[in-house]
Amino acid sequence: MAVPVPLGTEDRTARLTLRRPDSWRREDTAQADLRVTGGDVVLTVRSRPSDRSIGDEATGLLARLPGSVDGLLLIGCDVWTGAGAPARLVEYVRPSGDTDDEGGAVVGAHLLFVTGRHRVDLTIERPLAQLLSTDDLVFAVLDSVRATEPRPVQPERALEPLPRQDPAADLEGPRLSADALATLRSLAGRRWNPSVLRTPAGRELVEAGLVGRLGTLPETTQTLLTPWTEDVQPTTVEQRLPDGRRTRLQAWSDTVVDGTDDVVVTTVGPERLVALLAGRLGVGPAWTFPFRTGSLRADLVGRRLDGGAEAVDLPASVAEADPRLAAFWAAPWTVTHLRRAGRPTPVTIVRAQGHGFARVGRTEAGETAVRTDSPANVYRSVVRAVLG
Repeated sequence: MAVPVPLGTEDRTARLTLRRPDSWRREDTAQADLRVTGGDVVLTVRSRPSDRSIGDEATGLLARLPGSVDGLLLIGCDVWTGAGAPARLVEYVRPSGDTDDEGGAVVGAHLLFVTGRHRVDLTIERPLAQLLSTDDLVFAVLDSVRATEPRPVQPERALEPLPRQDPAADLEGPRLSADALATLRSLAGRRWNPSVLRTPAGRELVEAGLVGRLGTLPETTQTLLTPWTEDVQPTTVEQRLPDGRRTRLQAWSDTVVDGTDDVVVTTVGPERLVALLAGRLGVGPAWTFPFRTGSLRADLVGRRLDGGAEAVDLPASVAEADPRLAAFWAAPWTVTHLRRAGRPTPVTIVRAQGHGFARVGRTEAGETAVRTDSPANVYRSVVRAVLG
């Protein structure tokens, strides 16, 4: 792991030790056992007596977190093995303010562990806009955490059930036909042609409130047209849903077109777009277990991704040797192709209902890489596509 800043200082509380950069400053506070700040990164440690199991404590945390802040999104929960005691790492994103302009969202990593006598909570929060640039450093600090009351970590026979999350709401905005959308785009950087008002597409734009009845363009429409004045490539998300339906969302800067035939056209701030796409992909807590198989025949993977009418069975030998892959393969799939602006090759992500995520990688010598992926990493792919 590449660590941009050396971890030079050791901090200690009664329940844990950790290492952090020398530039981070320890603060005195009565509300926590330890608080350290480094720029916009805030690390906090709290502990309290508890004899509950890690499963019970994690279940309570996951149930409580979404209600603590309206709009908080859980993006992952993983078994954590490095603290020397039973532990979970919970990741979340909470909005800050009522709009994207009021402070911005905050992403948190919450490391929870139990010693049999105490529960310890360590949180590291930083702005969502700094998620990718601070990840290596944050996880280096988390990897350094050790319980001062070590407790043997027993293999989990049955992990606690994880909560389900409702996806982000659909976009709200004017709904247009393909002809009306093409007409709207043709207005970018050009004078309004009054004759367009007499076409069905022009009248549709007027009825949608995107064009005034005398051909004027409201300020909101001018903002909508801004990224179309130049030939800018969009970030595109294409999905095939378990029922066979296909969807597409394209985003140019703040302008978003959602749909394939009739589309919704609106402006969405980048953080709202990240939350929307995370909901579309189904990001939320899910246990992640690796497949034993690293790749499969390319033609087999291609047919399964395409979702044709005929079932695509996994070879019996592979299914017998890799039960997790067999269960993942047999479940209903949502297939997402996430294409970043300027990148011709999309990231292909599969969510199998009830079995989490997998990422489809490169094809070499007739074999396509398929590996499990955590929902938090899927979320990072969305952040990279929108904010990167």
